[in-house]
Amino acid sequence: MLCDGEYRVYLVSFPGDIKAAVRLDEDGFPSIYINAALSPAARRAAFLHEIRHIRRNDHLNARSIKEVES
Repeated sequence: MLCDGEYRVYLVSFPGDIKAAVRLDEDGFPSIYINAALSPAARRAAFLHEIRHIRRNDHLNARSIKEVES
């Protein structure tokens, strides 16, 4: 786990083709989960993608993942 005061980052095993996800932990703190099976370059890209979601507060709205990603 990494933490910079704004978010936490975890490497995890995801099923299928899921690259990464953001969700709030029990304290309301955003956590980024990155698929450990990705290459270092793909992990970085997934991390930056999820940071954009955090900055846009996508994890706080009621829109579906499909809507957020489009």
